[in-house]
Amino acid sequence: MKRLTLIIVGIGAWVSLAGQGVYAQGSEFARITPETEQEHGVHVVILPVQGQNNTFKVIPPVPGEGRNCYLISCREKVPPEKQDFRDYVWSMNSAQRFPPPGRWSHIFSITPLPSKPAAIILDRFLLQRSYIYLDVPPEIGDGGLYYCVDLPAYPLPEDRRMVVRYSPAIGLGPEKGVMRRDPSDIIRTREIRYDGNLVDIRTTYYVWYTKSHVSHGYDATVWYATSTDGHTWVEKGEALPRGPEGSWDAQSVFTPNILVANKKYWLFYTAVPKPFNNKGNKVTKSAIGIAVADSPDGPWKKLAANPVLRCSEDPNHFDSMRVDDACLIVREGKYWLYYKGRQWNNTPANTKMGVAIAEKPEGPYRKYSRQPIIRGGHEVLVWPFGTGVVAMLNIGPEGIRRTLQYAPDGLNFSKMQDLKAVPRAPGAYRPEAFTESGKGRMIEWGIHIGYKKGYLPFLERFDCQWER
Repeated sequence: MKRLTLIIVGIGAWVSLAGQGVYAQGSEFARITPETEQEHGVHVVILPVQGQNNTFKVIPPVPGEGRNCYLISCREKVPPEKQDFRDYVWSMNSAQRFPPPGRWSHIFSITPLPSKPAAIILDRFLLQRSYIYLDVPPEIGDGGLYYCVDLPAYPLPEDRRMVVRYSPAIGLGPEKGVMRRDPSDIIRTREIRYDGNLVDIRTTYYVWYTKSHVSHGYDATVWYATSTDGHTWVEKGEALPRGPEGSWDAQSVFTPNILVANKKYWLFYTAVPKPFNNKGNKVTKSAIGIAVADSPDGPWKKLAANPVLRCSEDPNHFDSMRVDDACLIVREGKYWLYYKGRQWNNTPANTKMGVAIAEKPEGPYRKYSRQPIIRGGHEVLVWPFGTGVVAMLNIGPEGIRRTLQYAPDGLNFSKMQDLKAVPRAPGAYRPEAFTESGKGRMIEWGIHIGYKKGYLPFLERFDCQWER
């Protein structure tokens, strides 16, 4: 007899799905699969349980205000045309407390999920025969969408694949004596022009990066480029210079990233002062600052409050020597700055990830109390996926190295899947990073560091194809 495992564990706060508390007249059933998640804004994530090959953690979708959520387990897979369990659920909630006879004999259990969010632990057998049902309580009456998440339609974590393909970032490629590295995430602007009855929509992509004539970023400035298609780029010039003598950013400004908020552009960057030392016991600490502009083309004004994030003064903390590589997401009306930190007298291989959160784009940014949030990751790339956050990791201990990590609350990460290859210091096009839409999806493309014998580091494009 097959062993059945079902455990429900709490996972913290959720954000309600936008627009799910208002119900239109009539009823409409929607079957949720990996292909229809984006359309309906209902997301589910299936994660492996470490050390248990046949057990999985299911992060159910956010129910939304006024909805009931159930786990329905069956004796066999249910075909798509029979996945409307509404009559069964409503009869179970009626005074009679029994399902319609005969029709639902394949169902052997229905488990109401807690009103507070919870992860569901299922073994392999049960996962392939279970469905998550979101419905409006009978007392509210007919109206609005009701959903069935077809869990058997989802690939298991070991079946998911990310295939990465690389191609030239024309205009930013190999160039003798020129280094370009550490690209930001990519943003898009759209300009609509009216000329009589004609409408011209001009799309422009922006990327910022470190530029110098040496291979590293500790003697560099921040430049930027634009593109109309993400393949061919035009370098526009320097965006951020070094600071004046004696300032915290006098030696180098590097590793930029971008935030769009409050109708302004916020350019985050790492910097080090003079005199700079990167060896022995007198290594110069780094810090993170911000410049702001009304246009992605600048001009940029560095904030008087800089730096907004400094290394910890405690040598035992993970970020006591380096804070670097800001990556921004807007969550819960706040600004989340994910960054990498390195401990004093430790190696780059032991870099870890932290997060600092602010009420306003300019800060102040306060570090989360339980750091680090991920015990690995030499470069920082995070993006919203549904209502949670995905992080792409390249370096770290077993279970973190070359993985995707997922956190439903943006803080408590666990492995989502293994990766065969990870782009180097990538910046990605993340269209939902600042929207709080709850509709984040897996990244599709970006810019990363390329290497070629005889040249300094340069930039090239990567494309991600997510396969089952």
